[in-house]
Amino acid sequence: MSAVSLSFPLGALSLAALLVVGPAAVQAADLPELNIDLKQTTVSGISSGAFMAVQMGVAHSAAVKGVAATAGGPYFCALQDALGGAGVSRAIRRCMQGDPDYGVMPITADALAQMQAAARAWSVRGLIDPVQGLAAQSVWLFHGYNDGIVKKPANDALRDWYDGFTPASQVFYKDDLNAGHAQISAACADATIGSCNSCAQTGGKFINACADKPAAGGLYDAAGAALQLFYGPLQRTVTAQLGSRLDPFEQKPFTKDRQGELVMPIRLAMGDTGYVYVPQACKAGESCRLHIAFHGCMQDAGSIGTQFATGAGFNEWADKNRIVVLYPQARSTVGAPMAPVNPMGCWDWWGYNDFLYDSSAGRYAQKGGAQIAAVWRMAEKLAARALPGNAVPTAVSAPALQVVDRSASQVALVWTPVQDATAYRMARAAEGAAESEVVTLPASRTSFVDGSLSPDSAYRYRVSALFGSGEPASSGVVEVRTATPAPACDPYFSLAKNTAVTKSKCPTTQTCP
Repeated sequence: MSAVSLSFPLGALSLAALLVVGPAAVQAADLPELNIDLKQTTVSGISSGAFMAVQMGVAHSAAVKGVAATAGGPYFCALQDALGGAGVSRAIRRCMQGDPDYGVMPITADALAQMQAAARAWSVRGLIDPVQGLAAQSVWLFHGYNDGIVKKPANDALRDWYDGFTPASQVFYKDDLNAGHAQISAACADATIGSCNSCAQTGGKFINACADKPAAGGLYDAAGAALQLFYGPLQRTVTAQLGSRLDPFEQKPFTKDRQGELVMPIRLAMGDTGYVYVPQACKAGESCRLHIAFHGCMQDAGSIGTQFATGAGFNEWADKNRIVVLYPQARSTVGAPMAPVNPMGCWDWWGYNDFLYDSSAGRYAQKGGAQIAAVWRMAEKLAARALPGNAVPTAVSAPALQVVDRSASQVALVWTPVQDATAYRMARAAEGAAESEVVTLPASRTSFVDGSLSPDSAYRYRVSALFGSGEPASSGVVEVRTATPAPACDPYFSLAKNTAVTKSKCPTTQTCP
């Protein structure tokens, strides 16, 4: 989906062959064994990686506490079109909706209900973790209004899918930046990484820099917003001062066929080499958390080397906060025998690994799916030296409240946990109005997404830690202004031409401001 994505029905194989180049030679080592609490795992992804992150978060909801998806669609979006990978054109029409050559198949209420019902049925059968685990997750969603590859209705359907499982106070959705189809990064412009796209562009490495709105100056930091929604207030390291490095590892020990036998990674459309960022504290044996970051199509190492892993913005937030970042790699399979059809190095969200195997659709999205199982084996290897009581944040005497993201209608807030608190009470005051209580949350939650707010409006928030007896401990007041709504924008992208087009299929450079 990044770039040409699933364009192979239109003959993009030759284009893919030109675009896919081998990464620089590296000395891949074994994946390290660390002291990681798997129940503190979070996942993220862009485009096909967004679909994959959602699949991982649903399949392993008992362990995954946070899911971030940029430009994705709902779980099991391909529906029965995933059967044998034969309905890819219909999957594009339903789950991407941005190529005029394919047309649009809307995600109807009935289709969405089928996607939700599949998760519930698979949960009962043990093919995924119990869906009740989704009620504990935090979810961060992003869609740029210049994205003509995965259109906004598909992203909206992902939000609506979560409505069936996850409280609205735990789901944040930002859709008011003029971004194209890309990972939005505050690190990609660093001189040590190289240039990145302007905000509205779609193409290249699919890593864009966007001004943070409504805040004046600075870049919007998608990685920081998502990770802090999941883990609470964090400290960012400047890219040039990172204390560790990106390490390659062999993916072959984790790629297996349906009989449990090891196979070459290309048999699953996965690369030989993956990457991991391990902070020095984690290397020293301290308790750490795990974040899994899935690249999009044409962002694999065979296409852009390590630029996604170094430029997506996660390492800067991981470095001082005991977060290990795993960057598993898919790969292009152009001309490869005995491999699934995946010319653009996409993650499997439409069943290409199930072709000729399944009598019913959906295995790729379950715990037994080839790629999901391989990546989870990587996570388990990283957590092989886990000790009891891992990765518990240091409690404080009073909560420190922070705004980590805002849209035209929502504000995402997080705070530090307080020792012996039994609950937290959030209070809000609109501009010119008195403060009033919004919600009381259990002690296990230290984040809150406030919704149904007015655009371009000022609000003040304060959180108080409650105890069984005694006075509450309150944070200071934080102020925030919501964003302005996105303008009417109707972008399109031709997968065959690999360029933005108008609805009538004419190439265009026009973007919405």
